[in-house]
Amino acid sequence: MTRIFRNSVVVMIGTLASRLLGVLRQIVFNNAYASDTLKDAFNVAYRVPNLFRELLAEGGVQNALIPVLKSLPDAEVPVFARRFGALLLGLNLAVIGLCWVAAPWLAGLLISSGSPHLREPQNFQTVVLLMRLALPFLLGISMSALFTALLQAGERFAASSFSPLAFNLGSMALMLLWPGDPVMLGLSVTVGGFLQALVQLPYLRGFGLEFKSHPALGRALARMGPFVFTTSTRQVLNLVLVNILTFYPQATVTGFYNAELVYLTALGVLAVSPAMAAYPRMSELYAKGDLSGFNRLFEGIIARVAVLLGLASSLMGWLAPWLTSVFAWTANFSEANRSLTTLFLLTFSFSLVPWGLNALLVRGFYAVGEVQRAVRISVLVVILNTLGYWLLKGQSLYLLNAATALAGLVGMLLYARRLGIFGHLRLGWLVFLLARVALAALVSGAPAYFTARLFGPPQNFFHDLPALVVAGGVGVVVYVGVARALRLSLRG
Repeated sequence: MTRIFRNSVVVMIGTLASRLLGVLRQIVFNNAYASDTLKDAFNVAYRVPNLFRELLAEGGVQNALIPVLKSLPDAEVPVFARRFGALLLGLNLAVIGLCWVAAPWLAGLLISSGSPHLREPQNFQTVVLLMRLALPFLLGISMSALFTALLQAGERFAASSFSPLAFNLGSMALMLLWPGDPVMLGLSVTVGGFLQALVQLPYLRGFGLEFKSHPALGRALARMGPFVFTTSTRQVLNLVLVNILTFYPQATVTGFYNAELVYLTALGVLAVSPAMAAYPRMSELYAKGDLSGFNRLFEGIIARVAVLLGLASSLMGWLAPWLTSVFAWTANFSEANRSLTTLFLLTFSFSLVPWGLNALLVRGFYAVGEVQRAVRISVLVVILNTLGYWLLKGQSLYLLNAATALAGLVGMLLYARRLGIFGHLRLGWLVFLLARVALAALVSGAPAYFTARLFGPPQNFFHDLPALVVAGGVGVVVYVGVARALRLSLRG
């Protein structure tokens, strides 16, 4: 458990550093470009390489490869890595080439026919240009995912956890050196993706590509299959969501992705990082037949994650107006961006706990080899979320984002129920845990909100930083006190 905790800390620190730098990158993006239309165009165009990111990078490669790598003799790992890397290169080049040709069609698919600004010919062509410039990002991030899987399979987390810093630094450099230039904006993510891969390469000692077959390639691709299927259905949701967001007024797309970045930062640091750190050891314990050790580790990680997510959810929701000011450095951050970012932050706060626990629960399925069951639940959740978005199109943006929280809650309960049947999770224990977390979050958020109000209405980063720090500190102190009273702790 000590080693898992140490690895979790390393991953969390690395993820926190990269996510905070990601927020800084988003700040640069929001303030280096005055046009809300250009910002929306980039956020739409960037969705295309991101559609395939989980297929050929984080989701498919990392989760599927680690169990395969752990099962190979040490001498076979570098051989398999070289040959899988060559296969991954070929797949990426094929996808990038097809998307480059199909860029106008993809832009038409992503942009709502009723879009009030992005359907204008000049803006539409800007989306196509940005999409083509950003597409090679996929190759860089895919190779980075392979390198990360190789390092994490050996329980070496430092280099892989800090590699996203290179992505953010590289992309920010291009934005700052050429502010307002759409070409450099599109290239910024491509340059960053390749830098993220390159900084990990020295730690792999002689890694290269070998265009040959390997007996384990079939097993790796078979494990990737369910991830690809699950991710494909989730990316359908992303297509629907982007299309719906472009239906709303200018700055809605950018406001959504500003808030999503904050949400994903909390999710990545507090949920995904511990899940990644624990996943290799969970797989190992189950493979050795140590079910009691597996269950103890699994529930202990769930307890820690739930307590931290509850605090983050409380502060994100109650302090959303002041948290939005993180992006407000210049007049280029428009009032429309402010109000829409605040709105989406508030709605995302309700999604944090269920979707954060889902990231951990689904890895419990993967560790015990119940991938097909996880896929079925994931597909159902995605269908529910997509249906909710589609039915609520044109309605209040509050209601639109509520579909995400509801789908996450349904998924969490389904995952937990099935793991309870398998004997790996006590469902009653989880419900009681979450009830106490919800109470602590509710009680601690109100004092934080009223403390922030003492500093006046939100204005910009420099004005609102003291309010955010003081109010956040009050929220943390109250949350810790209530959590102790409710016998909640990071020890489970």
